[in-house]
Amino acid sequence: MKILHICESLIGGPASYLEEVLPYQIQRFGADNVMVLAPADQRDSIASVNCVVETYRRRGRDVRSILALAFAIRANIKRHNPDIVHLHSSFAGAIGRLIIRGIHSKARVVYCAHCWAFDRPQQTIVTRLYAILERKLSHYADAIVNISPHEGKLLRRSGISLGNTRLVVSGIRDLTPLPDAEALPPTGPMRLLFVGRFDQQKGLDLLLRDFTRLEPGRATLSLVGAKIVNNRDLTIPSDVKLLGWVPRETLPAMFAKFDAVVMPSRWEGMPLLALEVLRSGRLLICSNHGVFPYFIKSGVNGVLTDINTSGFLDRALTVLENADRSAMNAAARATYVTMFRGERMNYELVELYDSLVEEAPKAKMTPAVHLDQKNREQVAGRSAVEKALR
Repeated sequence: MKILHICESLIGGPASYLEEVLPYQIQRFGADNVMVLAPADQRDSIASVNCVVETYRRRGRDVRSILALAFAIRANIKRHNPDIVHLHSSFAGAIGRLIIRGIHSKARVVYCAHCWAFDRPQQTIVTRLYAILERKLSHYADAIVNISPHEGKLLRRSGISLGNTRLVVSGIRDLTPLPDAEALPPTGPMRLLFVGRFDQQKGLDLLLRDFTRLEPGRATLSLVGAKIVNNRDLTIPSDVKLLGWVPRETLPAMFAKFDAVVMPSRWEGMPLLALEVLRSGRLLICSNHGVFPYFIKSGVNGVLTDINTSGFLDRALTVLENADRSAMNAAARATYVTMFRGERMNYELVELYDSLVEEAPKAKMTPAVHLDQKNREQVAGRSAVEKALR
C-alpha cells in the first residue's frame, strides 16, 4: 500500500500526529511507500522521520501559497499514484478533496480535521460558513477520521452525515523509561505550567487574568510557547516565567517539575499535549467543555473548570489543595495506559486504510494479528475507564 499524507501546515498538532503515525506505517509498508507533502520551511518539524518528504513553497495563507499547494497536490498524486491520500487539517482537506475529485484519481481519500474550524463556543457568520463548506465537502472523502467522541456529536449538530466517519481516538507512544517525577513539596506554591500558542484558542488570556487575582505565593506559573500576530497585545506579568518554545522530546522531563499543566482552551480537537501530560502521570487543569470531559474527571485524574467564569483557577487550585495528588497522578497515568496508547491508534488507522482499498484480512501481516489482541485489550481498558468517568 502507498500512502500520501498532505499538510498545509505542520506547526503544532499535525507534526506531532505524524510523528506518531509515520514510524508505524513505514515499518508496516516500507519507507518508499509512505510519503508526506508539507511546506518546505517546516520540513524540520518531522526531521526525525525517515520517509519520502515532498515540499512546496508556502508564505502564509495567501492566494499564491494556496495555488502552490494545489499544484503540488496534483503533481504528487500523479507522480506517486498512492492508494490512500490522507489529508490533515482544514485547508489541506478542502484543497485536496477538490483537486482529487477534479483529476479523478483512484486514490481513496481520508480526511482528518484535527480541530474543526466551526467548533467554537460562540457561533458567528464565519463559523457557520465553515460548517456549510465542511458539509458540502464531506461527500468528497471516502472516510473522515474523528479523533475524539466529541467530534461525532459536533458533526451531527452541524448537519454533517456520520455515514463515512470513523472514530480513531488519538494516541501516543509510551515513554521508556518514565522520567522520575520530583517529589511534591508538602507546602509552598502550586507549580503550574502552560504549553502552547499564545492565541485566543488556547485561552492564555483567561489564565493570566485569573493568575493575577490569586493570593500572592499561592502558585507559580511558567509558559512554554510564544505570542502570535492576533494576540500581540497580550501582557505577561513580571512574575510569570517565559520559557519560549522547547523541543517536544524535552516536555516529559519538564512536566516532572510541575504539579499541573493548565489547558484553558476555548476549543480543541484532541490535543496531544493533554495525552503527553497524562502519560507522564501529571495533572491537567482544563476546560469543562469540548473534548476534555470525555477523559478527565475532577478530583480523580485532573480538574475540569468553567474557564468562562472568573475565578476558575482559584477553584481548580482548591480542588488540588484538598486532594490526594499522588493518587490523582497515578489515575492520570492509568487513563493514558488504558485509553491513549499509540499502538491502538495506529492499528485502527491502518485497519481503516485496509478497508478502503479492500484488502482481505488474511493478507495482513502477522504483526497485525498480534496487534488485534492488543487492540481488544485496549478497547476493554478504554471502556472500563470511560465507565469510571461517567
